[in-house]
Amino acid sequence: MAGPERKAAVAPRFVELEVLGNQQVSPHIRRVTLGGEDVVGMTPQGYDQWFRFFMRREGQEQLRVPKSPATWFPQYLAMRESQRPWIRNYTVRDFRIADGELDIDFVCHEDPGPGAAWAIRAEAGERAVLLDEGLLYNDDGLEGDVLMVGDESVIPAIAGVCGSLDEHARGVAVIEVGHRDDIQDFRRPAGVDVRWVERGEVREGQAALEELRGLTLPGELGYAYNAGEQSLATGARRHLVRDRGIDKRRITFTGYWKLGKAYVS
Repeated sequence: MAGPERKAAVAPRFVELEVLGNQQVSPHIRRVTLGGEDVVGMTPQGYDQWFRFFMRREGQEQLRVPKSPATWFPQYLAMRESQRPWIRNYTVRDFRIADGELDIDFVCHEDPGPGAAWAIRAEAGERAVLLDEGLLYNDDGLEGDVLMVGDESVIPAIAGVCGSLDEHARGVAVIEVGHRDDIQDFRRPAGVDVRWVERGEVREGQAALEELRGLTLPGELGYAYNAGEQSLATGARRHLVRDRGIDKRRITFTGYWKLGKAYVS
């Protein structure tokens, strides 16, 4: 298994975007298509390429972002609260670089957070800005099968990884969704088994963890990638290390979000 090649930008920069399209692709997933001249200058890296996304808050007349991408956070904190944008982290769902377009999938529930609420109301021409952060996925060339575990917020990342893996790669992806109609089809190696788990009435992440505990893992597990709600990501890592004896250096885990807690407000 060959690890992903990193193509870091010479210097971080803000990418100016505008909304081109907005569609509900399943009961809880809304896809916003954005474009602009800056998109053509981006480098698609595949895998779980992620970015910080700056959005106008409802009631703000215009989107304001920090001046410097290298020191954006202290500048953000120095802004008057009424002028601060919403900031959330997202993963590229699809690039059409020749057309200057990219897609972002937003998970939208009955009580949407700031990002989902923005996606629901975003109309053509709405301005947004992203700051490309690169990849979290890094199998570092480890031999063996790959294991991926996540919830619906991780579908873009797992889809990106599956579309970037070598065609001979083998592994399992466990993806928890709130509704079976949120299941998506995406390109993947024939040797990667994608298992969709419907959440039902249990707490976010618990259905995926239960599926993981019952999995028969290959003897040669090379790398594990766990993401999504924080308790899912940490719980999967804890299970793999304590109960399966997997070397923690073979695991990447990240909490995309946490129940009841905002990332940046």
